[in-house]
Amino acid sequence: MLERQQAAIAATLLRGPAHLPADLFAGGDAAVMRGLRVHANTISHARLVALEETFPRTRDYLGEREFNRLSRRFVDEGGAENRSLNDIGATFAELLADPRAADLARVEWAWLESYHAADALPLALADLLGLGEAGLLSLPVRLHPATRVVVLSSDAAPLVDPAFASDTRALLVTRPDAEVRLFAIEPAAAAALGMAQEIEQIGNLIGHLAEQHPDGGVAIAALIEAGAFERV
Repeated sequence: MLERQQAAIAATLLRGPAHLPADLFAGGDAAVMRGLRVHANTISHARLVALEETFPRTRDYLGEREFNRLSRRFVDEGGAENRSLNDIGATFAELLADPRAADLARVEWAWLESYHAADALPLALADLLGLGEAGLLSLPVRLHPATRVVVLSSDAAPLVDPAFASDTRALLVTRPDAEVRLFAIEPAAAAALGMAQEIEQIGNLIGHLAEQHPDGGVAIAALIEAGAFERV
């Protein structure tokens, strides 16, 4: 009974009063509509606050008024439907026409995903000691569950961290331990990380990087040190 009532209320909030069963609430139609408006406003406010907390850098960049306008548009157009407050912002970046704002939102969303990702033991450089060349090249790895790569379409990197150059075109987000970390990486490194979505041998990743990087081994070592891979 409770589930049916909740489903009826949700359908009413999404599709209008015509979907409200006549016997669901006591009182006249006007009183019921007032109650539903209060409930809808409470939900809308919670969603707007959740977006503010999810995208603080994007909000600072756009300004409070413009961010609030876009947030309300996102909610009003159904961007938050069927999503909890924790994942309400999954598609928010798609609404943003400003390339910098869209990149900032995608980085902030990747940060949040990394923060909430499953724990796993990261591959460390110390794990490679004593393997020998053959053992190292055949070592299987895959991305750590908290690893995210954001390919940028603008010069937004310094807005994420002033230490990043404006020509940075890819950011690596990792959480090997408790703290989320961000790194500027080359497009070739981003492509190599894409190869490790499934289990892949380190030798293949080094070979891919060597085609576009002066030292593929050094580049892979940097990714390992950043905590990008999981022990397999």
